[in-house]
Amino acid sequence: MDINYKETRISKLRDYLFQVIDKIVKDNKYQINADMLGKNVESYSLDKIPQASTVERWITGLEIHRDVFSFRSRKSYSQDTINNLQNIGFFEIFEASIKNNNNNKILPDIKGIESISCLNCGTMNNANNKTAEFDIQIQITYREER
Repeated sequence: MDINYKETRISKLRDYLFQVIDKIVKDNKYQINADMLGKNVESYSLDKIPQASTVERWITGLEIHRDVFSFRSRKSYSQDTINNLQNIGFFEIFEASIKNNNNNKILPDIKGIESISCLNCGTMNNANNKTAEFDIQIQITYREER
């Protein structure tokens, strides 16, 4: 089976996230993987969270769906307060950018998409002496005709 992955919602969301991050970070030497967070600093991963996707079903055949993704990042981590404020600041700016884009109808190129939003703020999940893993959940809502 040959799947055109570039037409999938996760691939189109990934393309959109490159545009968002490019406006936040100075050095765009990073990669956004799918279901795999690299060990290097400034690596990102977009992971789909399994859940029921149908939000509403109308008798007209229209359905409202959602996909929820975990957007993870590996950042440098230390006892340096400035470094850690920058890490949290990245997610604060990221969340504001997503919200601003949504309000201005700047959305991923996904058929039927209605909105994109962050469901929480970026939080640290795991850390060692040099790096920390951060996570923020992103939801897209879209329409489909049945």
